Amino acid sequence: MKTVEASGKSLTEAITNGIKTFGVKESEVNYEVISQTEEETKIRLTIKEPRQYLCALTDFVLTSIGFRPNILVTKDDRGFYINIKTKYGDSLLIGKTGETLWALQYLLSRLAKRFYPNIKILVDVNSYRQKRNNFLKKKAEAIALIVLQTGKEMAMDPMTKREEQIVVNKLNEIKGVKMYAIGKGANRNIIIAPVDELH
Repeated sequence: MKTVEASGKSLTEAITNGIKTFGVKESEVNYEVISQTEEETKIRLTIKEPRQYLCALTDFVLTSIGFRPNILVTKDDRGFYINIKTKYGDSLLIGKTGETLWALQYLLSRLAKRFYPNIKILVDVNSYRQKRNNFLKKKAEAIALIVLQTGKEMAMDPMTKREEQIVVNKLNEIKGVKMYAIGKGANRNIIIAPVDELH
């Protein structure tokens, strides 16, 4: 349900009644007046288009917890990309190895799916994901070249499962090396080794 009709004694009351029905904030909807008399105002509320909606939703969530964000929402064939910039709070929104950022993405995605069930979003803070992905690819490539030259295994710094996948994809492009993991949880280490040393 992306459209609802509501009424009230005034325009303000009609809007309030409409957003209660939706369970959203006023910034997340557009409205048009259907009819207006001295006794009653009828309006039609519509959830904003995905890009506008995501911008309003993200702004509401972040301002509610004390941030003053600049938000840019773009779309490509993979879905919507929400890039957030704050004056001083980027590191707080990113968190250790991006965990807070993933949590924020999960929250925004769940909220957005109320009205756009098939929507796909990627949340980023000051292009952190892009910078981190590029860093991991370059580091994996550099370690792989050292492994090829020396013939010895090398360990990478601990990383998340998602980051591991980025490294795996990069190593698949480099002949002569493979990656394996030892340990579990926080003690899990990623090892890059020459192919002939793996059994």
